[in-house]
Amino acid sequence: MVTELSVGNGVLAYSISEKDGLKEATIEYYRGKDVAVTVPELIEDCPVVCIGKKAFLSAKTLSRIVIPQSVRKIGDWAFASCSRLTELVLPRKSLEIGNGVFKDCVMLEKIVLTDEVGSQADSDTCYLLAAAVSRLDAQYLFDIVNAGSPEWIEHFDSTTLQMLMKDDSDGFSKMLLCGEEDYVGDDSNFDTYCLMRQKDKVRMLLLRLLHSEGISSDIRERFVAYIRENMDSVTWKVVVEEHGDEREYFDLLLDYDCINKDNVSRLIESMGERNTGMKGYLMKVKTERMSGGGFMDELDL
Repeated sequence: MVTELSVGNGVLAYSISEKDGLKEATIEYYRGKDVAVTVPELIEDCPVVCIGKKAFLSAKTLSRIVIPQSVRKIGDWAFASCSRLTELVLPRKSLEIGNGVFKDCVMLEKIVLTDEVGSQADSDTCYLLAAAVSRLDAQYLFDIVNAGSPEWIEHFDSTTLQMLMKDDSDGFSKMLLCGEEDYVGDDSNFDTYCLMRQKDKVRMLLLRLLHSEGISSDIRERFVAYIRENMDSVTWKVVVEEHGDEREYFDLLLDYDCINKDNVSRLIESMGERNTGMKGYLMKVKTERMSGGGFMDELDL
């Protein structure tokens, strides 16, 4: 029997099962308009051990979901098509994970891993684990126990490098034959398709460089080379259009000499009337660190 439990502006439906004299609860579905939901650890004094198949499927309003330590299994498509989900909190332990759990979770930024006493995994690991399933679509990297370890980082970076090396036109012909629609622009236009793949690569590399735990110098150099080589055509557009008020992205480009005295004036001008805060910041950087080119200016760099 399925019972509904009121939570905020919605309901969590659950069922109780019994095995070997022990009762356990499964979350069957969520319905509502909450921005955040915390799944309880106990319902009717029974531990919640499973997030059922399609439990949060297409929950369009949710941006944060907290899963308790009691959970042992997450069913197929449990969070699929949660298009506004940005943060998921999971217990850091071995979980049975179904198929397509994060399918079309395009906004997922962080998977926060917590232990029984509330300690959290390193911040970089949280961002990289989310990127593994939302940007790289690499389900084999969804390894909660080992995420953040040197071996896991090595696999993550090699997968990112494979993405970087893939031809921008890869998949275009198949998409046309299947009649699929892409998520932005005219998917039948070859140039637009390739530009979208380039933006995907830049987004991934910027995220990795911002969360650079364990990155090797060789991998870092290759990633920086790509964002620098594509500065005018792709990188700058992604940063201004998608992160125009986030100083950390501009500082990253400054740190790696993607913004320099040769292009800073042109880049500032290209911002127009947008992002006045960051535009002012770059104007200050230009004046204080890039003007003149004398010996003292070089020291300031």
